[in-house]
Amino acid sequence: MANPNNNNWMSLLVGQDIDPPLPQTVEEIPLVREAMDFSSLNVDMPKIGKQETVEIRDKDGWKLISEVYMPEGEGPFPVILYMHGGGWCVGSSAGVRRKTMRLAENGFVVFNLEYSLAPERPFPNAPEDVVYAARWITKNAERFKGDSTKMIISGDSAGANLSAVAIHVLHGDNQAVDGGDLSDIEVKFSGALLYYGVFDFPLMINEPLSNSGYVEVWFTRGYLGANYLSHVQNPLVSPIFSPYIDKFPPCYLVCGDQDSLLSNTLSMTKTLTSKNIHTTVSIPGGFDHTFDYVEHKIEGVTPEIERIITWLKLVTS
Repeated sequence: MANPNNNNWMSLLVGQDIDPPLPQTVEEIPLVREAMDFSSLNVDMPKIGKQETVEIRDKDGWKLISEVYMPEGEGPFPVILYMHGGGWCVGSSAGVRRKTMRLAENGFVVFNLEYSLAPERPFPNAPEDVVYAARWITKNAERFKGDSTKMIISGDSAGANLSAVAIHVLHGDNQAVDGGDLSDIEVKFSGALLYYGVFDFPLMINEPLSNSGYVEVWFTRGYLGANYLSHVQNPLVSPIFSPYIDKFPPCYLVCGDQDSLLSNTLSMTKTLTSKNIHTTVSIPGGFDHTFDYVEHKIEGVTPEIERIITWLKLVTS
């Protein structure tokens, strides 16, 4: 998350000067979603071949949907499953539409997932959504000019957490979440692109640069419930504790040096490399949380995006 004393990054995201409204109770979380809407970033959009919205699942009346962006050309193309950030409680696929279309423009079929948000749909709904979506894409990628044998899982902040959790499940503990009618489908990721993620809840909670009261209300009680301390070392919450780290695919981790979640990225990098996972880490200077959302507004971001695209092409070649 952004340093709580730095409102500039949030102002860039929403398109106007703001003082971010921080919820004081779990019940207030849904009320701040409109103020945290990043759809104003969707200008000068990258050029792609086609966009669709697909329904992946209808579970108990709740529909799991995804925007799909296809490159120009015949394909088949490598696939990216992407999860937006927002502390498991806010955010949307619209907020990351521009940045994910940027990836599609460079030759990837991108599924931009609208997963469950807490507190209305708390843990473990979001991990279940991501795992189910990965299996569904594996089964259906050809319909969208995608090659599911070359699939990247990716996300930012909470979305990076969900990406790593999905790897823990799909590369290791296959029965950890409800797989529904697709539980028998095997998924193997070619790589994981993890932007400024939360991989270690205890470390995040104790991080002195974070606003601990804000974190407790939003990122713990909202998502995990009042008894959140009983969950924080569960690999479905803190994937750094996964016993299957040695089964992770090649990973690219990126986090700005001004981001209060930098320690999470560094810790996860150390854990991955200790298990000999091919890991690339990038710590661009002068950037805070979600810096890549505003590539078109600030200087210095484009070289990092270009490095990411180069890495994506390498691991899916």
